[in-house]
Amino acid sequence: MTFTFISALYLLALLSPIVIAEQKYFYIYDWPKALRDVYPPPGAVLHPKASYDHEFYENDGFGKTLDRSQGLFATWQFSLFKNLMARLRVSEFRTLDSTKASTFIIPYDMGVHSFIDHKSGKVRLASPHGWDAIQLLKREKRKNKHVWKHRGHDHFAIFSLIGFQYVGIGTKTFFQKICNNCSALTIETTPFHIAQPGRSRKYWYAVPYPSSFHWCEGINGYPWQVQPAGTRDITAIFIGSIMTKTPKSTQLRRQLSKDCKARSEQECQWHTTAHACTGIQGNVTSPVLLYKRTKFCLAPTGDSFTRKSLFDSYLAGCIPVIFARMSLSMYSWHISPEELAATSVFIPREKILSGKTNFMDVLTDISESKILEMQIAIEKIGFRLQYSVVPDSHRESSSDIDEVNANGMRKTWRPPQADAVDVIIDRILNRNTIEPINGFSDEVFENLQDGQLEFMKNEWMAVHATSEQVEEKIKEIVG
Repeated sequence: MTFTFISALYLLALLSPIVIAEQKYFYIYDWPKALRDVYPPPGAVLHPKASYDHEFYENDGFGKTLDRSQGLFATWQFSLFKNLMARLRVSEFRTLDSTKASTFIIPYDMGVHSFIDHKSGKVRLASPHGWDAIQLLKREKRKNKHVWKHRGHDHFAIFSLIGFQYVGIGTKTFFQKICNNCSALTIETTPFHIAQPGRSRKYWYAVPYPSSFHWCEGINGYPWQVQPAGTRDITAIFIGSIMTKTPKSTQLRRQLSKDCKARSEQECQWHTTAHACTGIQGNVTSPVLLYKRTKFCLAPTGDSFTRKSLFDSYLAGCIPVIFARMSLSMYSWHISPEELAATSVFIPREKILSGKTNFMDVLTDISESKILEMQIAIEKIGFRLQYSVVPDSHRESSSDIDEVNANGMRKTWRPPQADAVDVIIDRILNRNTIEPINGFSDEVFENLQDGQLEFMKNEWMAVHATSEQVEEKIKEIVG
């Protein structure tokens, strides 16, 4: 009886149709290079107050190579578009046939173009290419109606700035007039993952800031790997400015600086830099390499909740010390709540501001065994927090890549492990990411904006809220 029953099940299994999940692909619009290469051209005379350096242009936007053996590059904090697009162009999940795509990528570096002049690097609030992007997307809609069957809800824009930074009128109009339903990827988002009024009505997702550390060919080990005992001879470090555009952040940094400077150099080092957007430059003696000698890297809030150096510290294997959970919780695609707790130290900023807590006392109370445990946890997530450098033979600047692609012979490449881009690709091809496919109703979107404003006004929530608490609040509103 048992044999007959099992045989029947086996026969049923043989006769049942095999359901194979349909592979999904993304499509990158074929737009003029001027929209995706908005950095001032090499050799151009830069404005004296430019927030840009020609070092950032090299290696297709990964920046000048500082030390290949350590994976260290002069990477601009606003290079998300270039770093991400370099990998998307050679992904096996990219299709050159728009009819096969479930997700569409807008190839316009709108954030950088709104931030600096594409000829001089001068900071400005304009975006003349935005008008071209509007006409190009309108043309795509007319020529290939299938790309707009969801009215833009399956489209993604890449915004290399923080999600609530002001943009030029061309880019603002691009969102308002034609890409109002597009989702966006940004280096820093808002608590409820929505843009400020006047931009798209979909989610704006936070993905890691481009760090100065990358996997690349010729790297000798990974910078985020656990190092031999005694290598990290500095307990804590901060590299950055004291002054910020936010009074509470400036007050926090002043107190941290005071507490740090009261200790020996082996215990704590405070390196004050100018309040600028140019990041690390120059040779391999850059202070960022001090992160590799340090156990804890301070990541206080600044002009916003997070900063590029937070990811520099992670990828140097240095345990970040955060003073608001949102500094990391917004990156839920790449860091789970459990991983956040296992790889960082959280000290509420109000405890520092009240003078009741000295951060060095907190850090020196952490045992060596606990520190090692956290370093091991960082090593496990490190690869997926960085953007791997595409080999020369596969870059857009490669002499034969256009010819290869024109002949339909895709030149694909992926790093030895899943990196930040692999996580992003998995998400943007997931229909749940772009739900609701028809967008939010006016009432729901207004409630999201009101809820976010209420959240930001609540100091305790802004500092203490976990990603789970934020997501629960969003679900209550969206339903």
